[in-house]
Amino acid sequence: MEINFNEQEKVSFRSFLIFSLFLLIILNTGFTLNSTYFRVSKVEVLGNNEIFDEADLIKPALGQSIWLVNSDTFSDNMLQIPTIESVIVSKEYPNKITIELNEYEKIMTITDLRGSVPKKSTLYKNVIKIESDEIFLIPSLTITNGPVPAGFDGEMVSLIMTLKRYNLDVNSFNFTYDGDFFIGEYRSTVIDFGKPLDLGSKSSALGSLIENSECQGKIRFISKEDIIANCS
Repeated sequence: MEINFNEQEKVSFRSFLIFSLFLLIILNTGFTLNSTYFRVSKVEVLGNNEIFDEADLIKPALGQSIWLVNSDTFSDNMLQIPTIESVIVSKEYPNKITIELNEYEKIMTITDLRGSVPKKSTLYKNVIKIESDEIFLIPSLTITNGPVPAGFDGEMVSLIMTLKRYNLDVNSFNFTYDGDFFIGEYRSTVIDFGKPLDLGSKSSALGSLIENSECQGKIRFISKEDIIANCS
């Protein structure tokens, strides 16, 4: 009987230790999560802060437990900033976080001359246009007449992203659209794309042609893959 009693004591004591350990972990976790020592009081934002109110962006994190703050904390704000592709949150314990904003790639600057007052905007990879007078080292497009066909901005994104696959100085491209024909200029080359359709296929054919050779003259598309080149 004494042996059985000792075994029961050991089992009970072991159970008590396990329970105490779990209780200690729970209490310690609760204390850490709710401790003012680990509440966010400093926030640094890296990235373009001209298109949003920084105070509104950091508001959801201030005063929150640093253990619970992550990229999802800012998801509602990100929905209001369409040019932001991702958010990376870095933590410096006990109370500072750094928010790194990564924008979608800028595709081209667009100048629209169809109205009485020229409008300037920037087209992003996710086919969002933001009005801006800021100058970037990216391809440019000037629209002199219209209307612009449906899907035009998507064609622009397809055009530039395809050209980037080739060994070309893509930022040297300039384009014009007169409501009928889409014309490009690249160094000493003029490219007549015809209608602004199938520009992904056309830019692939163009890239293959001029990637490793100089063309001083004119290139004209007669279909989405067929080209007449008058180069010197």
